[in-house]
Amino acid sequence: MKKKTQRLFSSFGNSDHTNFIKTFNYLEEIGKILPHSKICFDLLKKLNFQTTDLESESLITELHKIQFASNTNSYFYFYFPLVTHILHYKPQYEKEILKYLIAPNFVNGTSDVREMIDVVTGAMKYKLNENQYYLSKESQDWISNELPKLEKEVQREIDICWKELDE
Repeated sequence: MKKKTQRLFSSFGNSDHTNFIKTFNYLEEIGKILPHSKICFDLLKKLNFQTTDLESESLITELHKIQFASNTNSYFYFYFPLVTHILHYKPQYEKEILKYLIAPNFVNGTSDVREMIDVVTGAMKYKLNENQYYLSKESQDWISNELPKLEKEVQREIDICWKELDE
């Protein structure tokens, strides 16, 4: 009985690890072209609620260094799983990285806070229909439970986009 229980619990860990790899393997692949993506992947593997500020700041620094260049949709879908996973564990970095979700959707014509939140939530449902591993469970939790509470922060990012557009 003890061995069965141990196998059962170890399979949960392996499943979670396997799901993590399926979700974020694209970072490792793109790391062949954009080296900071691979570094980000390696740091992301260690991310949890106990991750130190120094380790978290290193992850955020590497995220900014990726500089993924593409059209607005591809840009959004590249950063979407990554940013939401980080914000699940480290919500204090919202001011630094929420822009990766808001700016591309602003460029695509979304400038209302509620609509922006609905677009992000809709993107989650759309991508999970295509690929059940597109977002981690942590990302899904953050989008469903935390993002709707961030209307003020989403508005701040929209305002920054308007300001940059006016300049």
